[in-house]
Amino acid sequence: MKRLHKIKVLGHKIKIEYKTWPDGQFGSCDPDSRTIKLSHACLDDDELHWSTLVHEVMHMIFHMSGISFMENNSEEAYVRCIESLVLPWIEENRPQ
Repeated sequence: MKRLHKIKVLGHKIKIEYKTWPDGQFGSCDPDSRTIKLSHACLDDDELHWSTLVHEVMHMIFHMSGISFMENNSEEAYVRCIESLVLPWIEENRPQ
């Protein structure tokens, strides 16, 4: 998978940056700056790149949807979020 510079999530531009973490971390999400950081190691493995991106996008979507701010987490709320927001993003952005 090629290096990404930006993606759209729920209609918002999300900046993609690459870095190397000393602890071997693969990704991070900063919803406030609308930035996802991926490890340079992801560029060597298409499956790792895609799965890490999807993981970080889910964090971004949970933040954007308000799920991450709930005092009492509900399994049903997470399932509905994934069902209606995350899965459509995955299908629209899956590499061909």
